[in-house]
Amino acid sequence: MPKQIDEERCIQCGRCLPVCPNDGITKVAEGEYVIDSGLCTECFGFHDTSQCAEACPVDAITDVEGIELDDEELAARAVLLRPDHFPRD
Repeated sequence: MPKQIDEERCIQCGRCLPVCPNDGITKVAEGEYVIDSGLCTECFGFHDTSQCAEACPVDAITDVEGIELDDEELAARAVLLRPDHFPRD
């Protein structure tokens, strides 16, 4: 499932921002961060786990309910978003 930030739990530390391989996390207001679910691949092809969730010290990164992507869908999204990392023959 793509990830989202629970703003009630988020302490605005920004640790999640630099770890996203798809630049899918944005600071939208003073201390407020959001994850673009269309850019979230759960770090597929880069890491075994979602790095934003690993970096968050207060477990403010949660799954977006109602959107489930299998490995094939995550791989396809990752290839489209990062052709530099997943070159096609």
